[in-house]
Amino acid sequence: MLRIATLLLLCSLPALGNDLFIGTVSRHDTQLVLTRCDAAKNRYLLVDAEGNPQPVLPGLLNAGLDPQRPTYLALFAKYDARHGRDYLIVSAVKHLEQGRSCHLPD
Repeated sequence: MLRIATLLLLCSLPALGNDLFIGTVSRHDTQLVLTRCDAAKNRYLLVDAEGNPQPVLPGLLNAGLDPQRPTYLALFAKYDARHGRDYLIVSAVKHLEQGRSCHLPD
C-alpha cells in the first residue's frame, strides 16, 4: 500500500501548484500557442517555467508539428497575464498527440 501511495505522489509532482490545460497547440515562428478546448477557444502563449531543470518548450518546438494537422496537448501550467496577453507558464507536458483535435468542428 505504501508503494502505491509513493507512486501516486511521484506521478503528481509536476502538477503541484499547477492546473491542467487541454487544447491544440500551434507554432508561430519560435512561439507556441495553446488554443483551449472550450467554447471560447481561449488562446495562450506558452513559456517555460523559470528554473525548470528540464525545459518543455524546446522539445515541443523540435517535435515537428505539422501546421496542416491539429496537435492535441495536455500540460501542467500556471496562468499569467502580461501586457494584455494571456500566458501559460509550463512545468510539464502530460500528453501530446499529432493528428488529434478536441474542438468540435474538427
